Amino acid sequence: MKMQTIAAAELGMLVDAGGDFSVSAQAEGAGWLVYIHDQQGDRALLDLEGKAVAIFDALEAVGQRLQTLGIEHFEVEPLQKDHGYDRWLDAEIQEALDEPGPLIPHEEAVRLILKAIKVK
Repeated sequence: MKMQTIAAAELGMLVDAGGDFSVSAQAEGAGWLVYIHDQQGDRALLDLEGKAVAIFDALEAVGQRLQTLGIEHFEVEPLQKDHGYDRWLDAEIQEALDEPGPLIPHEEAVRLILKAIKVK
């Protein structure tokens, strides 16, 4: 299903008309997407050229763009957590804790790591 979108000009008209809508920013990959939620559904904000969904590199950039359109408040959607990574990390930590070998003092571990870095 194709994502519904909204151009900045259309959003500006919605703001000027005092339309009933809300705005949220959602982390997506390495950037942020802006969604407008109104009676037409959830629509992603297009870039300035109106050709592609706008992807912002920082949440501050989202706020700046929305302010230029007359929007002062927006919700930030929580980042979707990758539970697979958490399970993997927990398993790695448990494996290290369960290792039967002798413990290495912190100073010795740092010395070994620095030595390994210098070798490269």
